[in-house]
Amino acid sequence: MIQAPVIRLSSFYALYFGVIAVMIAWQAPYFTSLGFSPTEIGLLLGMAGGLKVISPLIWGWIGDHIPQRILIIRLGAALCAVIALALPSVTGFWALALVLCSFSFFWDAILSQFDAVTFEHLGDDGRVWYPRIRGVGSAGFVVLAIASGYWFDAFPIAHWPYWMLGLAMVLAVVSFSVPGRTVTQADEPSSAGFAVAVLAPAVVGFLVAAFLIKISTAPLNVFFTLYAIEGGHSQLVAGWLWALGVICEVIILVFMSHTLARFDPRRLMLLALAVAMLRWPLIAWGIESLPLMIFAASLHGITFGVFHAGAMEFLRQQFPRQQLGRGIAMYSTLGFGAANMLGSPASGWLYEQGGGQLAFSVAACVAALGFILMYWQLNRRA
Repeated sequence: MIQAPVIRLSSFYALYFGVIAVMIAWQAPYFTSLGFSPTEIGLLLGMAGGLKVISPLIWGWIGDHIPQRILIIRLGAALCAVIALALPSVTGFWALALVLCSFSFFWDAILSQFDAVTFEHLGDDGRVWYPRIRGVGSAGFVVLAIASGYWFDAFPIAHWPYWMLGLAMVLAVVSFSVPGRTVTQADEPSSAGFAVAVLAPAVVGFLVAAFLIKISTAPLNVFFTLYAIEGGHSQLVAGWLWALGVICEVIILVFMSHTLARFDPRRLMLLALAVAMLRWPLIAWGIESLPLMIFAASLHGITFGVFHAGAMEFLRQQFPRQQLGRGIAMYSTLGFGAANMLGSPASGWLYEQGGGQLAFSVAACVAALGFILMYWQLNRRA
């Protein structure tokens, strides 16, 4: 019987990704209601996302050098709740940018360090149990995506800041229920410098491929809800499409974790990149067709869930405990930070120039580059 606090770890993930659901599904419609153009929305989210280039590394370095990295998670969650107090009253571009950037900096303290805490509790059991626990987090995304879809179908989008504030406050409270794990001298010491580990060819190839698939996801994260509404779907349908994608992700992560564990994590990531090359054109050119959007949404379990499961297992294999926080932070920096910093403004510009068709078509080309790189990396001779 596994000794890790599975229920508390799972609960935190569920709430964390519930916040993500409300954030990414409704921020673009809310910002549009404030009068911002697609380009301005892309810049706002790009500035906030750009902090992920440096902040996860800062928090990762701190987490690898303190006895309990759970302290960072609690600090980040509490400060996010405080910053969210300003959201309902901020409407100007630069004031909103300041709030979003401040929120992002402390939000970045949470996930990569919580992943490391989870692996500290799970040890070698993480190969099977991490996807299951992380899958419960995706279930939280589903619940909040559906609930917010019903809410914003009946009530004004002006309520979005209050959703963010309430959820951030609950997350801060829940963070204190999760136990940390004190680092002792018995923990495995790092056998080589972090720079040596991160510059290994396999790690470099992985990081670039992660950057490419995440930058290809930028139009989805920023504009899918808006594009779906423009395509004739209601806010409720848009919320259900988000939920369906993550339901498929939950099914794969929770019920197929043993199957995923049998494969080389790089092959899992290669599969995800291949499916992304199909998913983005379907959205680009089939947005008005509900059956096509249902099919495209169902592919999220592979484009995100399978890729992330492969990525986390790859990192666990590549980095010892005393470097794992920084290894996950590096993945977050490139896969989420740099990708958001470049992808959000670029997708905003593309959306303004050619709508969702152009933005998602370019995303498919970016995913194809990632597939080529990962395929070459997987088949190269040492």
